[in-house]
Amino acid sequence: MKISKKLVYCVATLMMVCMMLTACGTPVSSVVTAEEGYAEGEVGTTFRTVFFDYSVDSVAYPSEYEGYVAEDGYQLLDAVISIKNTFGEDLPMFNSDFQIQWHDLGNGPNDYDYGIILDGSSTVMPDEYTLAKGEKCTYHIIYEVPADAKEFSVSFQELFDNDTEGDLFFTYFNK
Repeated sequence: MKISKKLVYCVATLMMVCMMLTACGTPVSSVVTAEEGYAEGEVGTTFRTVFFDYSVDSVAYPSEYEGYVAEDGYQLLDAVISIKNTFGEDLPMFNSDFQIQWHDLGNGPNDYDYGIILDGSSTVMPDEYTLAKGEKCTYHIIYEVPADAKEFSVSFQELFDNDTEGDLFFTYFNK
């Protein structure tokens, strides 16, 4: 069977066009919003809340952080979180806005905690601060979690001035 030069040329041209389209494609960055009051993702997922966009950019398990060492039976978990104020006005922010949960120990109601406060640190999220309109910040939140925990999530719950709750967001990861 003889293959015509036109057919070879057409196939080669189609292959080149497909490769060029693939190479020129720009990655689509997705922003996750809550559906029916809930959203989940993994490290690197950007969430859109009513107040700000945020992501847990990375997670590490240092033996110490700026001289702070975990108590016996615990380990440190360092979550790097980026936040951009999209609300249109200054926002009061708190280290306790982002809670850690561990899921694999079955401890029940005590399977969560909040970040530690390291006064004077320029890298750890302060206990309380203001995020200006349009401002973006990145902080470490250092959590102390059980040493044998391996499955975690960092959560954020929208809370409003009238004491009502909004959407709930979870970033899941494993050690």
